Amino acid sequence: MSICELKNITKIYSVGEQIIPVKNISFEINSGDFISIQGDSGTGKSTLLMIIGGLLKPSSGSIIYQGKDITNYKEDNLAEHRGKNIGFLFQNVQLCEALTIEQNIILAKKYSGNNEISQEDIQFVMNELGILDKRNFLPHQLSGGQKRRAMIATTWIRNPSLILADEPTNDLDHHWATKVFSLFCDWVSKGKAIVFVTHNDDWSNYATKKFHLNNGALTKI
Repeated sequence: MSICELKNITKIYSVGEQIIPVKNISFEINSGDFISIQGDSGTGKSTLLMIIGGLLKPSSGSIIYQGKDITNYKEDNLAEHRGKNIGFLFQNVQLCEALTIEQNIILAKKYSGNNEISQEDIQFVMNELGILDKRNFLPHQLSGGQKRRAMIATTWIRNPSLILADEPTNDLDHHWATKVFSLFCDWVSKGKAIVFVTHNDDWSNYATKKFHLNNGALTKI
């Protein structure tokens, strides 16, 4: 089943000169896809993820999400769409510094439009990611790796159909990076889709589909 389809997507930045990090890309993401995107720094990988997730509008082309054209959605509609359907794992950790880790997880669930959350779910995901004993800590009290795992927990709890991850193993040692990719594999086995950017061949080898982005063009490896 198709989750998201990009049709002839181009993104142009005008900063004295034209920069085109994404050029006429057509790309489909289906349920169960585990997709890696590699390429040199500055080639537009993060830009492409933000377009897929509705955080950045393309200069031309269309974005179809589960049969609906969301290309020209107003920001309110896009925010609702992202909350219900898209999980983002940015390179920089995104947590509310004024809330405990458990409160961040609860807030993330509310953002999905579903306020029903069980303590069992919270405990499960925090235990899986090794942060159950940090549930009442504030983000600044955690290490970099613990904060990244907490951000992954806030994504898991929302149960999005599509997860977009930009270098998701940043700050993680090999043990926890492997654990996170094991969780990713479990998610896609349940019909979700994951698109992730990485420079690491070890992690790209987990992908069922591999792509390379260069000079604005996306090529299947």
